[in-house]
Order: sequence, then C-alpha cells, then structure tokens
Amino acid sequence: MSMDKAICEEASYNTAYDDHDQYNSCDVTVPSLSEDDTQHVDKEICVLPDHTGISIDEISYVGLRFISLQRAQEFYYNYKKKVGFVTRIRNTNFDNTREDSKIPINQSLHCSREGYRESRVKVATRVKRITIVGCEVRMYVMLDRQNDNWMVSKLELKHTHPCSAKQAVYYTEYRELTMHAKCVIQNNDEAVIRPNKTYLALANEVGGSSNLGYSEKDVRNYIMSNLRCADGNTDVKEMISYFMRMKDINPNLFYAVDVDEANKFKSALWVDTGCRASYEYYGDVVSFDITYSKNKHGLPFASFVGVNHHSKSTLLRCTLLGNEEIRSFE
Repeated sequence: MSMDKAICEEASYNTAYDDHDQYNSCDVTVPSLSEDDTQHVDKEICVLPDHTGISIDEISYVGLRFISLQRAQEFYYNYKKKVGFVTRIRNTNFDNTREDSKIPINQSLHCSREGYRESRVKVATRVKRITIVGCEVRMYVMLDRQNDNWMVSKLELKHTHPCSAKQAVYYTEYRELTMHAKCVIQNNDEAVIRPNKTYLALANEVGGSSNLGYSEKDVRNYIMSNLRCADGNTDVKEMISYFMRMKDINPNLFYAVDVDEANKFKSALWVDTGCRASYEYYGDVVSFDITYSKNKHGLPFASFVGVNHHSKSTLLRCTLLGNEEIRSFE
C-alpha cells in the first residue's frame, strides 16, 4: 500500500525559509522514515477533522497572513481548541545578524501526537497508553520582510487520530476558570462550602460538567493557590479562631500568639488541659524537641516533652516558631 503523498509524504527537509543563510540560526533536519515507520503510517488513515461549528474564516490556508507572530499563534489556538487537539512549538528560528536582540523569522507548530515512540516494555506490562501516533498536522509561519507581516508557508490539517471538541476541555492547555466561576468559588469558600459542592453548582448552571471549561481539580487548585494564600495571615486567623472556640469549651486551655508591628505571625504556643495536668506530674525533666518538619509556610514546629512513670514520652505543650533564629527561642 502506498502512502498518500499529499499527506504522509516521506519527511526529509530543512527549515530554511530565507534564501540568505545568515537568517537561519538553527536549521532542523527531520530524518527519513524507516521501513517500520512507513508500514505504520500506511496503516493510519489521515482524515480531516470535523469542522462543524467552525467558519471558513477560522481555518488556516497556505498564504494566510497575520500582522504578528502572536496573532498567528492566537488564530491557530482558536482553531485547534474548536477542533479538539493540542499543539506544541516544534522549532523557532531567529535572525542572528542583530546583536542587540533576536528577532524570530519562522516558527512551526506541530500536533502534540506527531512522531513515534519506541516501546521499551512488553505490551502485556505496558501501563500508560502511548499517545504519539505519527500525526502529520502542522503549520509553518514565516516572516515576510517585504510586507512586514507573517505568512502561512506550509500547512497540513489531516490527522491520523480522532479529534473531539468536547474532550478538549479536559486538556490542561484549554482549562481555564471564568470570572463568574472565580466569584462563585470565592463566595462559597468564604461560606465554608466544600469545593465539590461548588463544582456541582457550577456544572448545574451550564447543564452538566461536560459544558464547563475546567475540572473539579481546577476549582481546588484555585482555592489553594489564590484564596488560601491571598492573605498571608489567613491561617493565623483561623488558628486563633480555633483556639477561641476551644477555650469556650475548655476554659483551662492556654494559648498565646505573638505578632509583629505589621500584624504578621511570629510565634504561637498552646497548652491544653491534659498537658497542664501531665506537667504537674511529669514536669521534673522537660526536653525541647525541634526535630519536626516545617509546615507549608516554613514555620518550624516544636514541642515540650516529659517522661511519665512508664518511661514513655508525654506531650506537655506545643509551639510554632516564626523561624529558627536565636531570638525566636527567647
């Protein structure tokens, strides 16, 4: 069976789009396909993806021009998202004749499933599915110096694998929280509503999770990276609030939180009823242990430990230190 020359031609070319060699900083040569690879490509069927819902103006073609490289990337990003596949920048060549700055002169965007990966394990023991299937989809853009714009010089739109616009929302590249979603997440987090409940509420608004452009994991990541860490003293406030609630339940609880002039955390110490009672009996010899790991804020945890009548360690009090400098232990 012969390959489709227009689609799956034997690849052996240089990325040289300018007649002047000084403009090609890193010419790349793609080696010829081996016999095994050729047989593999023959078995693949290269077909155009479903362009339903995509206007003709949103599909690239050879000769299409853009005012900048960024606009070309944005145009192709919109197309591949609607079709349902992911790309990567295969290579970018620069004009090295200018010492002050490097100016890109051409760039190639390839489907992330291009090429082949040689399996080093037996099929029976393979765990991960190989996603590289020799896809030939790519778009080359080059700088047209005369017209001062960028032009599509080479294009391939046919894939060797199925594409799905509905599945595109699960690709990391396309997952993004909307402004409305961020507001809902923030309000629900302040109301102590769990992230999974927030995600279900957002999914119900649009008729199901498949219509969302993000996953539940993105909701949790946004809470941890943007809300919980937005205020450096948020955890300190929660800790003080917890101590106050515990003291209402048990008035014998003792705690002390030290802050600096900017109201930032310096140290904290707390002793519950059990620890105070243990100190009365086993406080003859007390050790100060700081061998514990630091928490996510880099605060070292330390404990006061005694020995009971069974020669076992017993906790007497706990403390969080701002750092491991000498003044923190005073």
